[in-house]
Amino acid sequence: YEYYMYGPLPDMSKEKVSFKLGEWQERKETVTMPDESKIEADVKVASLRIEVENHGKKSGFDTIVCLPTCEPKQNGYPVYLEMSFVWPGRTMDLSPNDYYAASRGYASICYNPCDVAADNSSRTGAFYEIYPYGTDWKEQTGALAAWGWGASKILDALELGLAGELNINKENNMLSGVSRFGKATLLAGAYDKRLKVVVPACSGAGGAAMYRYKSEGKTYDFATLGHVNEEGTSTHFTTQNEALGNLQSTDLGHWFNDNFLEFDCVEQFPFDQHHLAALVADPNRYLFLISGMLGEDWVNPAASAVTYAATKQVYEFLGLSDHVCLCEHLQGHAVLLTDMVKLLDYCDVMLYEKKAQDVETDFDTIHTSVFWEEKNLDKEVYNHFLNI
Repeated sequence: YEYYMYGPLPDMSKEKVSFKLGEWQERKETVTMPDESKIEADVKVASLRIEVENHGKKSGFDTIVCLPTCEPKQNGYPVYLEMSFVWPGRTMDLSPNDYYAASRGYASICYNPCDVAADNSSRTGAFYEIYPYGTDWKEQTGALAAWGWGASKILDALELGLAGELNINKENNMLSGVSRFGKATLLAGAYDKRLKVVVPACSGAGGAAMYRYKSEGKTYDFATLGHVNEEGTSTHFTTQNEALGNLQSTDLGHWFNDNFLEFDCVEQFPFDQHHLAALVADPNRYLFLISGMLGEDWVNPAASAVTYAATKQVYEFLGLSDHVCLCEHLQGHAVLLTDMVKLLDYCDVMLYEKKAQDVETDFDTIHTSVFWEEKNLDKEVYNHFLNI
C-alpha cells in the first residue's frame, strides 16, 4: 500500500511534538436525537494547538477539545477523535456527535485535516511543510496518509502529558472520518497501531469499498432498513459507481502517491481493500465500518459489504470475529447520531466490559449486512472474495 497507492509515512523518530491548550469555556448543549428526544450535555471546550518540529522545520495545526463534566470512566475519559469537514468560509466547531459523546462520558478532539494537508495538488499544509513531496516514492506521501498523520500527532500529544492534564485515557481512543476522511481514517488505522477503534464512514473507493466489486446496474432490496421508494416498493436500482479514473484525476489524485496514477485498471492492483481493513486486525483493536445506502451509489456501499465479508475471514481466523463490525443506515453521507449510539454501545461493551444486554444496540445488526440477505446476495462474487 505504501508503494503502490498511498505513500509511506516518513521517519518520525526525531519529531518533537508539543501542545498548547487555550482557555476553557463551559457550554450546555442540547442534542436532538432521531426519535425527537432531547439529551443535555454539560461540557468544557478549549482550543488545542499541536506543534511538530523535525529536520529543522516546524509547523502545526489547531484542534478543539470537548470534555464532559461528569465523573470519568476508569483511568480517565475515553476520547473520540474526529476528522471534521470545514467548508470554505466557515470555522471549525464541534458537532452534535461530539456533544452526544460527552453525554455518554466520552471526550472529543476534532481537527480539520485540510490544515494538515491541503485538499488540492499543491502539497501544502502542516505535514508538507515538514515533509515536502519528493521525486522518490519514499518521499511521496499522499494527502490521505498525511491526514491520518494529524491524528497520530494528537496521540503523541496525549502521550506527552496532554492525557494526564485532561484526565483522558489515551489507550481507549477512537478515530472517525467521513467520505475522503473515511478513507484517511481506515488508512490511519492500518498505519498507526495505537488507534484503538477505527471508524471509517461512507469511505468508498480508496477506502473500505472493494475496488473489484461493481454494484452499478444492480437492484437491491432495502426493506429491512425501512426503505420505501416512489413506486411504493423497497427496491433500489444502483446508478454509477466511482471509477478509478476519477480518483486519478487532477482534482483527487493528490490523495494518493505517483505510482497509483500509473494503473490502467483496478484488476492490476496487487491487493484489494479487504487487505487494508485486515491490517487493523489485532487483539486490542477494533474496526467499526459505517455505510449509508440511498444517495450513496457513487460510494458503492455494496462493495464495502463485500470488503467486510472478506475481512471478517481474517478476524475469525485470528479469533477476533467480534472485533470487526459493519453499521449500515438507510440515508446520510455521515456518521449519524444513530451510528454514534451503536458505536458507543459497542465501545462500552468491548472496552469497558458492559454487558451487551444492558445497551440499546442489538449487536446482530452490526455483524451482518443488508447485502447478505438472500434477495440481495451476489453469490458468485461473494464466494469469490471469501475464497481468495
